[in-house]
Amino acid sequence: MAIFTRVKMLVSAFALMAVMAGAAFADIVSISTDHPLVAIDLPEGYTVTNARKDGSSYQLQSSLLPVSLIVKLYGKDVYGGAQAALEDNLTRLKAKSDLERFSWRNQDAALAEISFKLGSASMCGYAASVVLPEDAGTVVLLAWAGEADYEKSANLILSTIDGLCIDYGSYFSPGLVTSYAFPAGAGEVPVELDIGGHKIRTALAKNDEEAADYLIEREYEVLTLYANSPAWQEAWKRYYRMIFRDSCDRLRRPAFDIYNALAPSCADETDLAQHLLDWTQYMGYEREKNNSDFASLPSMLLGGGSDCDSRSMMLAVLLRAMNMDSCLFVSATFSHALAGFVSSHPGHSFTAEGKSYLMGETTSKGLTWGKVSAEMDDPRQWIAVTFPY
Repeated sequence: MAIFTRVKMLVSAFALMAVMAGAAFADIVSISTDHPLVAIDLPEGYTVTNARKDGSSYQLQSSLLPVSLIVKLYGKDVYGGAQAALEDNLTRLKAKSDLERFSWRNQDAALAEISFKLGSASMCGYAASVVLPEDAGTVVLLAWAGEADYEKSANLILSTIDGLCIDYGSYFSPGLVTSYAFPAGAGEVPVELDIGGHKIRTALAKNDEEAADYLIEREYEVLTLYANSPAWQEAWKRYYRMIFRDSCDRLRRPAFDIYNALAPSCADETDLAQHLLDWTQYMGYEREKNNSDFASLPSMLLGGGSDCDSRSMMLAVLLRAMNMDSCLFVSATFSHALAGFVSSHPGHSFTAEGKSYLMGETTSKGLTWGKVSAEMDDPRQWIAVTFPY
């Protein structure tokens, strides 16, 4: 692997062109009025500095680090594939590149590590291109920083490109960069689960744990950049959105197998959700020894330890895979996280984006949905992290 060693403030014309794909996508900005699902979940702090009036090209600058981003949209007849589109753009920059072609979301894609000159200044970064579904054209992203700032900016650049979405399914699957670094088809690892006495056999991809750990640690490094930023809450939301997105496809088969084992004996969706809540409450509590202190969901299914935010994320991902509207609530004040999902059953709930979510406490055994400790019953101290539904 040549490129890797395995490793909204949107304003001006860009915001005017943005077409939001519903409330759940409020922080994910569309980059095409013709194809509103073609969007980027950008790290906080990017501002448009230049844009073509026809909406085909945007240049943005991060206020967090000296990172520049160019987004270009081409019609279906302009290029013969992702590699041709990327090579043409890099030729115009007179950039040196290490380009590789691959498939992402069943679409032709290309990714390159690049270096070039702007005047006398040396720049380094990454570039990517993807042919859009239904032969709708090609999107090209180029992101870079000055050579002196590249090392500290690399994760922000990679995270930016990984935020690209090209269809509805890509809101629930690993991004372009992570998919390239950890390709599908790596074989399977058997998983055995015991949920309420139900013995469930399922499987994960062999590289799911490694890939999820990479994504989490990269996104945590980006999150730390916002420690003293007024946008820290929005940065938290994106951090968890990126983990949610990466985890959904990895847990798709376990969710299917869990549902098939439990659903026939459950009275309704809330009953099923309670079985899952009980299961997470009895997981081994363990703080992670990585920088993020967040256990990846594949590692949890393989028997690893977990704490409140990883357990709550596990519930959110599994419930969403079972077609339930789920979310995550995190609190800096309480250093805690709760799961939430929309249910008609009575119980304590918090409201987010006009919906009432029953609260789920994953670290106290025996609690049902809709019950939380009284000292934490202050909605002002919780950040709602909602996901596409």
